[in-house]
Amino acid sequence: MQSHTTADGASAAISHEYLSPLLEFLAQQGISSAQLVQGTDVPIRALAGPGAQINAAQYDQIIRNALTLTADPLLGFEHGRRMSIATHGFLGFAVMASDSLGHGLSLAIRYAATRTRLADIRFTHDNGKAVIQVLRQRAMPETFPYIAHNILVTFLTIARFLTREELSDDVSVHLREAPQQPVLYYENILGCPVEFNKEHYQLVLAPELLCIPVSTANGVARLIAEQECERLLAAVEPESLDLASRIRGLLELHGHSLSLNDIANRLGMSARTLNRQLSQLNTSLRQLTDEVRKEHACHLLSATNLKIEEIAQELSYTDTSNFVRAFKRWVGVTPLGFRKMTKSVA
Repeated sequence: MQSHTTADGASAAISHEYLSPLLEFLAQQGISSAQLVQGTDVPIRALAGPGAQINAAQYDQIIRNALTLTADPLLGFEHGRRMSIATHGFLGFAVMASDSLGHGLSLAIRYAATRTRLADIRFTHDNGKAVIQVLRQRAMPETFPYIAHNILVTFLTIARFLTREELSDDVSVHLREAPQQPVLYYENILGCPVEFNKEHYQLVLAPELLCIPVSTANGVARLIAEQECERLLAAVEPESLDLASRIRGLLELHGHSLSLNDIANRLGMSARTLNRQLSQLNTSLRQLTDEVRKEHACHLLSATNLKIEEIAQELSYTDTSNFVRAFKRWVGVTPLGFRKMTKSVA
């Protein structure tokens, strides 16, 4: 859900493309939009079509109403199951074009703030496992389990789409609460083992899964989608951004030659702490620097007539051939090939 602002100044929490699957599912249960908006100031027509946006407090009340009307504490899972990867807009397109499952999940987490700020989603490593962790970010404790369930199913859907495989026992879901239905009920919904009464809401994956290549990988398409995601991310309040996004901002502002110590000093932490936190986010300073260089290179290739040698120098490459090799690794085509493609589209 894109980051717009509602008339009362509250940042929008959810948009029509996210609400629609829930509304359709509840309508099948005989629950109307009029029932859902009880106790809110949301007109029914605001839920009816593309472009509709509601804020966090309104969404909170609508979900409370839905949970009361259905008496189904697992409604968040049902909602999440009904959203496809295309539901997530440019974020979904970037993920679909990623190189590997790990890369796709990292992109989804990095750009999550362009779609929702109802939760803090982190990519960490724990006991040899890759872990996607969902933490509460807003003061909505009653509906947070719903939100966490929805996000966990969303990441399961993304993982299954990207790998085209049954993940089965290589993936498990951790829930904070005790089971409210037989365990088999959860496993039938999620398609993987579930553990209860855990400290955090988590999706836990075997680390080797992160290396699975994505059949829909496309460097150029991903670049276009990422550029739009970056534009949307720029509209998000800085305090809502994760560490990787803040570092990218520093690299873009001060140049991509900043060292680890330079960045650590600017962020008020030690280089060792910075390295550790980046590792927990499944990235590194080198990877982030390459991403910023890639975007700068693509801009110069598409928006200027600078020679390839001049662009290489602008990006601090002393050898043009090294830049050409790096660019082909990033995007899948040479700088000249990329320039021809973008000029023909224009």
